[in-house]
Amino acid sequence: MNFAMTSRTRAEGGFVLIVSLLLLIVMTLLAVGMYHSFRVQENMAANTKEKARAYQVAESTEQYAEYLLKTDLSLLAQNSNCPTAAAIVNPPTTPATVCTGGIAVVIQGPTANGPMTLTNGQVYSGMVTPLNIQVNGGSSTGGGTYYALPQFFIEYLGITPDGLGQIYQITALGYGGNANAVAVVQSTYKLESGIKNLGTP
Repeated sequence: MNFAMTSRTRAEGGFVLIVSLLLLIVMTLLAVGMYHSFRVQENMAANTKEKARAYQVAESTEQYAEYLLKTDLSLLAQNSNCPTAAAIVNPPTTPATVCTGGIAVVIQGPTANGPMTLTNGQVYSGMVTPLNIQVNGGSSTGGGTYYALPQFFIEYLGITPDGLGQIYQITALGYGGNANAVAVVQSTYKLESGIKNLGTP
């Protein structure tokens, strides 16, 4: 009888070991799954943050261009020969320019060699009321800095139908901490006065 009890005890001990190993495997799989889910959510939060930063900078740049139109239109350069595909490394940064003559903004999508840009845009840097941001020199890390300075393009669209105002289209592009976090915003801006304009700006 003692022999039978010993055998049963040994059999139960083996069963407990197998169940323990199965539970350990299940818990390991759960832990790995939770870690993977946490990493995915962390990356999504970081991407959302950088996208929001890029959008805010683009909005600020667009408002800056509207400010220029509203306060200094007579001082802005008027250019009917704005580049249609100039290199962004050498944009017309000073003075800010209103492009006339039907020249539209050229938005270049991201490529293997570079980020998304306004290829014929102007850089918002040291103009009046400058945007004071730190740029990380084109590296791919954020850390409170931005990938590059934002860009904008002001296009003259023509006179309003009633002849009392002028219409402009503003395109602005801003970066987050890396080249993949980028936002482009556009607005149509109308300047109106009590004087009827019969010509071009």
